[in-house]
Parts: sequence; C-alpha cells; structure tokens
Amino acid sequence: MGPVERAIRGSVAPGETLVTPTGRGQFVVERMDDVGLVLLLGKGRWWTRLTWRCLEGIVPYLARRSWVMIGSRYDTHAYPETLDGYLKGCVKRATAGWVAVVLERAGIVDVDRSRPVRVRLRRGIARSTQTPRSSRGPA
Repeated sequence: MGPVERAIRGSVAPGETLVTPTGRGQFVVERMDDVGLVLLLGKGRWWTRLTWRCLEGIVPYLARRSWVMIGSRYDTHAYPETLDGYLKGCVKRATAGWVAVVLERAGIVDVDRSRPVRVRLRRGIARSTQTPRSSRGPA
C-alpha cells in the first residue's frame, strides 16, 4: 500500500459525500478496493474508477511544480500542465476537481478555490512519500 492510498483510506470513508472545489456540486466516494478508488460523479452519479497507481503518481507530478491549475475539461483532451492533464493519462474523463477534494481531505494537497482553482502538494509531504514518475499509468 502506497502513501497516497494509506492517506485516503485513513481520511475518507466509502459512501461519504464530498463537495466539489467550487461548492456547487457533490460526489460520492463509492468504494475503495485493492485496485483503487471508485467515485460517483455528477448529477448522473457516473461510476468512475481511479487506480491507486495513478493516484500515487500525483505526488511526484506535483512535487516538481508550485500551484497547478485543476483545469478540468469535459473532453478527452486536456491542457498538459494541469491536474486534469495528468489524470487524463489514467482515465479519459474530467476527474481533477473531485480528485483534488479527495487528496485535500487526505492531507496530500492544498486547494486554492479562487479562480482558476489550483492545487499544490501540501507542505510537509516528505519526499519519502513520493513514488517514481514511472508509477503513473493507465487506469
């Protein structure tokens, strides 16, 4: 179990409803299993799986940057230097806002909710929690 998985499991409960960064929507953390995290997103509560491998890769991705725009686009393409750009390498769905909230709850990132909404790796996240960039992979 990696550090991001441990942090999420220790701070978010399956079945819990969380609020999007803008405060205008909600989503449900449906479940956590050996493969990853399942979120129910949007009004339709669309079942969306994010693998632990993908989520662990967010730490080294953010470690090389300061504030990063969430940049969610409801398109299969993304702006490369955004959290959405990273996550589209794992799942071809706009997930960055929701993932940012889960990571914030887990103590991994800080979220700046002013426009444009941005994230950064939380100060104090030790380099020892980071996994190699190669751990990022398809969902």
